Amino acid sequence: MQLAPSFPLQSIVRHYLILSNEAGAHLDFRMFSDGSPGIVFHRKKPLLQQNETEQHTRQPESFAYGQITLFTTLSATAAVDMLIVVLQPGAVFRLFGIPAFELNDLTVPFTVLTGNAGHVLMEQVQQQSDSIAAIKAIEAFLLSRLHQDTYDGQLIDTTLQQIYTEKGQSTVATLLKAIPVTERQLERKFRQHIGLSPKKFADIIRFQHFLKNLRQCAATVSLSELSFTSGYYDQSHLNNSFKKFTGLTPGQYQADVQQLAVNFLLLR
Repeated sequence: MQLAPSFPLQSIVRHYLILSNEAGAHLDFRMFSDGSPGIVFHRKKPLLQQNETEQHTRQPESFAYGQITLFTTLSATAAVDMLIVVLQPGAVFRLFGIPAFELNDLTVPFTVLTGNAGHVLMEQVQQQSDSIAAIKAIEAFLLSRLHQDTYDGQLIDTTLQQIYTEKGQSTVATLLKAIPVTERQLERKFRQHIGLSPKKFADIIRFQHFLKNLRQCAATVSLSELSFTSGYYDQSHLNNSFKKFTGLTPGQYQADVQQLAVNFLLLR
């Protein structure tokens, strides 16, 4: 289930996801980047996360994660109940006051970033069976931590809007025409506020735009045609990008009928 944030938090929160599965069987999931960091509250047993050496570690009961540059395999060994705060790309810096790139590909315990107040919130969310009430508690907490926007933040927002408007097909040269900074300055500001370079972030948005087209297109539209209209040179270019982002082929992704979110799906 996906829920929208209240108006005062729309600049920080994209949406809330509530993912649950009562089955106790072993289930594997694939998660990959959608361009957003987030906060996860496990209200039942946390998932196992597989690292590059194929070893599994248990996720914290609640944690924040930054930009995802490597797809991840997650495993459930018991019933699942997760409340995920999907944040706007620049939220890490505004909420936690740390450079966004420091959280890339990490799951940092929520209390490490927020102290005792975060611990109190974690307990409230875990004990609250009503998700709407839990979200109200989360929103009150986030509003209390929200730092005022800055000139750099406004500049980043302008650049993000251009990337979204051009569906990730922006070049750094076109981005620089709309903002009064050099390429080097833009790279540095993006790493601090977003965690990635403008080019890498635009690549993610282009890929997400392709996935949206893939879900909505008619059965008669070929992957080659779809890849070209989404900004890829050809289907080979798309296939390489698809494998890099997800570890799957487009066919494998399309075959999954239990996508819990665009970038979070049940593996067969």
